[in-house]
Amino acid sequence: MRGLAAVLLCLVLASCAQQAPPGAPASSTPTSDTSTPSLPDPLPPSSAPLTTTTPSRALEPGMTVRGTVAEGVEAGCLILNTGTAQYLLLGADPTIAVAGAEIEVTGRAEPGAMTTCQQGTPFNVQKTLRINP
Repeated sequence: MRGLAAVLLCLVLASCAQQAPPGAPASSTPTSDTSTPSLPDPLPPSSAPLTTTTPSRALEPGMTVRGTVAEGVEAGCLILNTGTAQYLLLGADPTIAVAGAEIEVTGRAEPGAMTTCQQGTPFNVQKTLRINP
């Protein structure tokens, strides 16, 4: 009995799939629509996803910052504390950038860079200068 019900259900669904929608002209030959569907209008600005902004100075090439070097929470990570921000030093001269040293670095902040250090804004150092010997 269940097998018969399943067969009947398949026949009904198959016949429904071949019927034209209400209001459409009946046709004995299949047609294909070659027109390009219209796309919905883009979302208005108020519906746009939120993005994170960074300070404009953080993206300037050749940015120079000063501070005191500290060891990071992860081994091998060096943080430059400026008093108002923390930068993760990437590529700083290891003979100059040591914990406790006051230094000045020139480079570029990369807020979106992935690191394993878990703190500070990543900062690609181009030049390292010791302030107090």
